[in-house]
Amino acid sequence: MTLTTTYTLDKPYFYECFDESVAHSKRAQPKYFLLVLLIALGLFGIYGLDDHYLGSFLIMVAVLECIAFYYRRPWWVTRQMLSKASGSEVTLTLDEEGIKSSNFYKNTQLLWSDINEVITTERGILLKNKKGMQYISKHILTAETLNFIHKKATQ
Repeated sequence: MTLTTTYTLDKPYFYECFDESVAHSKRAQPKYFLLVLLIALGLFGIYGLDDHYLGSFLIMVAVLECIAFYYRRPWWVTRQMLSKASGSEVTLTLDEEGIKSSNFYKNTQLLWSDINEVITTERGILLKNKKGMQYISKHILTAETLNFIHKKATQ
């Protein structure tokens, strides 16, 4: 059985991909330990070593880390939109071996045996493997395709 569908890598797809996958990634929470460490080292630099330049620099790095966390969604989407694959049409093929996605710039294959976990989200599914996660939107999948993915990935 082979199922094929296509979709476009556009800005709404990237926003959906980020929104649905960030809660299940390592980047869901700020790096609290790093922030506390940088601020503590900055305060130590200012008051303990009497080096205001070093202390201010470390505290500003902590502030920059907070800003990077706050703006991680638009930054990630912007990087995806600047990639050469942005705007291209992707062909997604599901068969007995696994899931193949291909466009003009890249061809990838995810074998069913490589999938560790299938997470169903509100707007799609996440396929976790050792290398990371693959998001597939439900708006490009039929109920038959979703059932096929769940059946093959959990075998």
